[in-house]
Formats: sequence, structure tokens, C-alpha cells
Amino acid sequence: MRTISFFMLLIGFSFFAQGQCINGKLAKPIHDIGAEIIAQIDNEGFEVVRAEYDLIFTSKDNYRTLTSSWEYALFAFADNGVADLDIAVYEYDDLLEQWTLVLKDDGPENSATVTFTPDESQQYKITITVKEYVEGYDVARYGLVIFHN
Repeated sequence: MRTISFFMLLIGFSFFAQGQCINGKLAKPIHDIGAEIIAQIDNEGFEVVRAEYDLIFTSKDNYRTLTSSWEYALFAFADNGVADLDIAVYEYDDLLEQWTLVLKDDGPENSATVTFTPDESQQYKITITVKEYVEGYDVARYGLVIFHN
């Protein structure tokens, strides 16, 4: 069975952000991209546990309980109005009473991926951030797919 890390490399090479920029008010293009990604994940035998689409201006926080018995991949992608999209995963530190960074992908693409196996089963905060828009845009649509082996 392929590992998630290897599979994410394949998705990265086959991902083409062909979605329409938000100014057209069309949701279908980002859903079409997500459907292609989910089909690839399903074909490789991985299980999608969450898929969502939404508008994004600067950043969005999502919360998900992840268990230590799985290796997860989190894949965020955006329409063509975004030049640079980042993803970060945080865990809550009871002692510090704040969210602390676990890992992130802050590369310069309009998609971002992280893979990890949680140390313990708990709720994690997932933050998607638009670092840079394509000139002329200040809002976009994004998708987030979470899956495990």
C-alpha cells in the first residue's frame, strides 16, 4: 500500500487550479477541483473524513478531532484568484492555555499540504491562510480535504 506522503506528492503534481476566481460568483469550479482530488484519493484506497468549500478573505479556522491511530493528510486548495495559500495545524496546550503550532506548509503555491500522525487523539485547529492574492482579487473560494490511510 502506498504511503500518504508519496500519494500527496502525486496529487501535488496532478493538481491544476482551474477554478474560476470568486468575482464570477460561481461555486462549481472549486467543487469540480475537489471532486477530482477526492476521486484520486478514493482510487488509491484512502478514506476521506472531511471535505469542505468556503469563501476566504484572509484566513479560516477549522476544528477537527484527529486520532493517534491514523496518519492524516490535509490538502487545501484555492481558485485562480489566490497566488499563495498556506495551511497550519495547531494543538491546544492546557498549560499555556493557547493553541501551539504542530506543523505547517507555507510554500508559495495556491495549494498546501501537511501529513502527520497525531501523538494523541484530540481536537486540532486547522488554519487556512491566503498569503497573497493575484493582482485584482481580494476574496476567493477554497477547498479542504482531510483523509487518512
